[in-house]
Amino acid sequence: MNKQVLLGTTNPAKVSRIRAYLGALPVEILSPADLGIVLDVEEHGQTPQENAEIKAWAYLSASGMPTLAVDAGLHIEKFPDDKQPGVFVRRIRGAGRDASDKEILAYYARELDRIGGQTMGRWEVAIALATLDGKVFSHTFDLQTRFTSTRSAVFRPGEPLSSLIRDPATGKYYSDMTDDERPDAKWIVEFVRKHLEKL
Repeated sequence: MNKQVLLGTTNPAKVSRIRAYLGALPVEILSPADLGIVLDVEEHGQTPQENAEIKAWAYLSASGMPTLAVDAGLHIEKFPDDKQPGVFVRRIRGAGRDASDKEILAYYARELDRIGGQTMGRWEVAIALATLDGKVFSHTFDLQTRFTSTRSAVFRPGEPLSSLIRDPATGKYYSDMTDDERPDAKWIVEFVRKHLEKL
């Protein structure tokens, strides 16, 4: 019987992707929407790991279920310090709210044009698991990527930057890749497999 795990996110694209990643494991990924949970988590951490742990704890407290959460920070090589997204990828500098997919795509494409249209970048991705015995397990990994202002023809709602990012190994846009091809898949699968007995 599959173990039920809540994924602490309101992003349907992230839910769909992680469900696909973990499809071969004996887990059933539920979303807050599946459980009727509406939660506005204040992500006040300074790192992706801190924010992932904050979300995992918040959703475990609201649901009474083991909870996974994923968060990411971004460094774009040619961007000046005052334009680095860090943990505020969706909160464009100076904005007091999360930007829409359309706003994010337009902003980053414009900023990439300003520095020549291409640059390397690095995602710092953290995954956290909060368990019913009051413990939290987390892991952080880096993904090197290539950013381009030339957009892919494929747009994934909830993941606007996937249309501007190419995988350095294959040259494919993230938005064009299958779930199995996405470079973060192996890290997330390995993390959950390692902690299955704690669910």
